[in-house]
Formats: sequence, C-alpha cells, structure tokens
Amino acid sequence: MQTKILYLFTRTPLHVGAGASVGAIDQPVQRERHTGFPIIPGSSVKGVLRDHLRSLDNSTLNSLFGEEKAAGKYTAGKISFGEARLLAFPVRSAKGAFALATSALTLQRFARDAGCSVKVPPAPTDMTCLAGSKLVIEKNGQKGVVLEEYRFKVSEAFPTEWEGILTKLLSDAVLSGAEGRFVLLSDGDLSHFTVNACQVNQHVRIDDESGTAEDGGLFNEEAVPSETLFYAPMTVLSRGSDDNEVFKALAREQLIQFGGNGTTGLGFCSIKLGN
Repeated sequence: MQTKILYLFTRTPLHVGAGASVGAIDQPVQRERHTGFPIIPGSSVKGVLRDHLRSLDNSTLNSLFGEEKAAGKYTAGKISFGEARLLAFPVRSAKGAFALATSALTLQRFARDAGCSVKVPPAPTDMTCLAGSKLVIEKNGQKGVVLEEYRFKVSEAFPTEWEGILTKLLSDAVLSGAEGRFVLLSDGDLSHFTVNACQVNQHVRIDDESGTAEDGGLFNEEAVPSETLFYAPMTVLSRGSDDNEVFKALAREQLIQFGGNGTTGLGFCSIKLGN
C-alpha cells in the first residue's frame, strides 16, 4: 500500500458542521474529541473529490471510489481517504497581522503520516513559543509575541527546516510567502486558539411566505478561518494501483470547495496531492 498526502489550504472560511449544539455556538465545526482541533472527515473529503473528478469516466470513478451495485448493496473503492488534520492555524498577531500557529503534536503527526525525517523540536512550555521574525516584538532586551490578547515569551526562532517544508507544500501565494510567520506553541496553547479563535458568523432564517426574519430565527455558525492548513492521507488499498487516475488528477494544484454554504463563498481551498 502507498500513502500520499493531500494538502488543503483554506482561501475562505470553512464550515464542516457537527450538527446542532446546545452550547454557545448553534452550529459548531467538527473537531477531534481529545484535542479540540478542527477536522474535515474522510467521508467529506471522499465525497467532494468524487464530485470534483466527475469528468473522469464512470467506470474509473466507480472502480476507485466504489459504487452501488443494487439497492442496498455496494462495492468498496480502491482508495482509503483519511480525515484532514490540522497542520497550521492562523491566529491574530500584534505584529505581522497574523501568525500561522502549529505545535509539536501537529508536526509529529505530519512527520509520521508523510514519512518526513526532519526532527520535530521539543514542545515549548505554556506561554512560551518558537517564533518567526515577522512576529517578534523586542523591547528592553526581551523578545515576545502577542497572539490575540496573550503575550508569549520567545525562547528561540521557529526552525528554518520546518519553515521551508511548510511553505513549499503548495504554491498558494499566502502560504509560499509565509516565511517568518510561523510560531510553535505548546499543544495546549494551540488547542486553546483552535477552540476559541474560530470565526463565528450570525445568520437569521427567513420566512418563505413573508420574506422577513422568522421569530427566534437568529443563529450563529462557526467556521475555520482562512489560511488554515490541513493535510489528509490517501492510501491505495492492496487491490488498487498507485498509478491511478485520481492521483494523477490531483497532482496539480487546484481550487475546490469543501463543507457547507459554498454559494456564499465558504470552504474554498487550494489543494494538491504531494509525492
């Protein structure tokens, strides 16, 4: 079996919903249970890619993605689509506008899944970070980074090897031009931002008959912000071939919409399948 990595970089906010909630957010995004990091489920990745690649002939699509043979009876596809996991999350910064925040855990996961041999730096302590030059504020001989309303002490610079890897995953202008913008946080600090620093949009339901707002129709919807970097493993199963039309079609960088509310501009991502 061969695994390749699909990279996704959000150009617009992304909402892959987890359904209704009894919490402060009426329609939250899907998250990992143990970390709080946002995800795109593998089923969503598979469905979107199948629709995007509908220009391929039906026999190829059915062979690689699976098909319904008869009512209630299906055949499995030849590619396993993993969930898209977080690799870098944008956080508002007092200097440089925003930072691309990551952590030792996210880099370790990526190194494991992508077969990357570059050493992951040790996790910094809470409220300490490894930061790029565009984010650092120096005063009275001390270096710090201000993310949202929190000040972090800079212990050292963000590793140049990892910066080189992350900026070359896609040719998207924002990501490829992100030198000096990366910051390595503790796993807990990154989890805090991914839970509390997503975009929340207010909406109101419209009554079809009156054309006005419904009583009690106000609701809010959470979205992962633009400039969020995800990666999703795609594995060819034993009955499949590495030389397949899906891998070939995704080898070039392109724009695809994931999640809900695509007609209002949400979910557009730069994507590319890595080697």
